[in-house]
Amino acid sequence: MASLPAWLGEPERYEPVDDRSSFIEHNLAHLGGMLEQVGAPLPVTHSPVDRALCAVSPSLRIIGVPAAIVCVNATRNMLFAYVMLAVVLVMLAMRPARMIVAIVKPALAVCVLSFILSAPSVFIGQYSAPVRLVVKAFVAVSLVIALARTVPWNHLIAGLKGVGCPDSVIYVCDVTVQFIDILGRSMVSLLDALRLRSVGRDSHKLMSAGRVMGALFLRANTQAKQMAEAMVCRGFNGHYHVRRDPLVTVPNAIYALVIAAMIAFAVYCG
Repeated sequence: MASLPAWLGEPERYEPVDDRSSFIEHNLAHLGGMLEQVGAPLPVTHSPVDRALCAVSPSLRIIGVPAAIVCVNATRNMLFAYVMLAVVLVMLAMRPARMIVAIVKPALAVCVLSFILSAPSVFIGQYSAPVRLVVKAFVAVSLVIALARTVPWNHLIAGLKGVGCPDSVIYVCDVTVQFIDILGRSMVSLLDALRLRSVGRDSHKLMSAGRVMGALFLRANTQAKQMAEAMVCRGFNGHYHVRRDPLVTVPNAIYALVIAAMIAFAVYCG
């Protein structure tokens, strides 16, 4: 008769040691979630401001938003910046909570960074510099994010074509935004797979995060080649053809008058 070894008679009770996710894993997950939202417009049906702005041509809005940013940053008199800040805050108040969060969170992050960078100017006598920079940064970032989150990307592409942007620049912007969305989703999936396969305490998560970035790079390279071949097979020759919408409409005329009045007020304020 054969006797069993002692180790076969011991009960198997495996209790993995608790471990916390590493700092880089948290940051990669947060970055992936942010990239996943790029190019995805939020609904504008509950906002009277966005409903009115959606009636305006995207080409005209692409001209108006940079014009407002240039006016805010070019004027030395803070009266214009404070007026634009009041306008931006009123528009935020008329938007739903989800839209407010999507605009305010990145805008406040940029404001904090601007304050940190401009804080040393206080020691040389420029006491108003941090406030000026924070106000202008909040207005500029809020306008850009509101445009990006309320206008679908295909309409922005048509707007770029309408303002005479070269097809090569439009192609780069179009492909970049699409791939940011795809790679953001891929990064989130890879991180979920890493968490599911990580049992117990793992001291090599930093190396695993590096492998995730390597796999993401290889996937991006493969998808770029596949997308280029698919576009060639479908007859894409590098030129964008968009439908020409009428520019002479009542919403476009009102928007153009508002932009012209804003520019005139900025020139008056100096």
